[in-house]
Amino acid sequence: MSKGIKILYVLPVAVCLLWSSCIRDSIPPCPPLQVTLTVKDKNYFNIDDAVKLGLMERKAENLPFRDYVSTLYYIVHDAEGKVVAEQKNALVDNDNQTQLITLPESLPYGKYTLTVWGNMKSDEPLGEDATTAEMEAVGAAANDIYLASATFDYRYGNEEHSLAMERTKGNLLIKAEGIPDNIDFSTKDIQDIYNFVDNGFQYSTLTDIHTELDWQEIRSEIKSETLMCPSPSYEGSTLSVMFIDKSAAGSQGRAAYYPTLEPQDINITMGRNEITILKYVYVDEGGSGEGDFEIYLRVNDNWELLHGMELD
Repeated sequence: MSKGIKILYVLPVAVCLLWSSCIRDSIPPCPPLQVTLTVKDKNYFNIDDAVKLGLMERKAENLPFRDYVSTLYYIVHDAEGKVVAEQKNALVDNDNQTQLITLPESLPYGKYTLTVWGNMKSDEPLGEDATTAEMEAVGAAANDIYLASATFDYRYGNEEHSLAMERTKGNLLIKAEGIPDNIDFSTKDIQDIYNFVDNGFQYSTLTDIHTELDWQEIRSEIKSETLMCPSPSYEGSTLSVMFIDKSAAGSQGRAAYYPTLEPQDINITMGRNEITILKYVYVDEGGSGEGDFEIYLRVNDNWELLHGMELD
């Protein structure tokens, strides 16, 4: 009689243990935090003006992500500022129109800040916490850098988010007309352009930019494009351009170049995701070689004269 009682007692206990084990094993891990990256600035906001002038082409809106942003770096900070995830700079290796960032399943629920940089050639421009970048450093200078950042409240039912990448720089586009045939080289100096940007699109620290262009292979259409951060204010940057005849330097090399033609310096305004279009027209009506430049700025589909032969 007592044996039967023992059997009846043990059986329910075994069933209970088996049932509880099945429940524990069937619970899936919490869904990870996922962020889908898109591209907001696929074209400059005033691209149509440059297209009308035949100076640039508009990109289609449905191209693969990597046709706009070819590399990605991201870093994730928790609410205390600790780095909890990071991907070093890497090529986008697929033709998808969006890119998915999936964070580790081990992350507990909480608030996390994701910062993403695009089109950098290396991690060198990034600051210590990678939320600030130096735009004229190696790996970012001359590159069309994109940025996106947001803080996400990671909790059950709120695991999937989207984030749009935006351009950090503008484009200085200069076209030259009427330049004498002996001119085959030019330099461009821009003073007072922002150099740093943080993940909140706050710009800081002014710098100067110098570029050079050899015309030997582009004589049919003399134009230049230079990517740079915004100006600190309206007309807050100064542009100096020099047109040079390299043959005048003789055997002394580039160090001996001197400006054959030197237009007047002008003040310009660079903006984020904006093309600043300028036209330099050399006018030498008498053919004396003592002409001057008319300098035009493209404003609202019209050329606005900034400097002419009769203006100081």
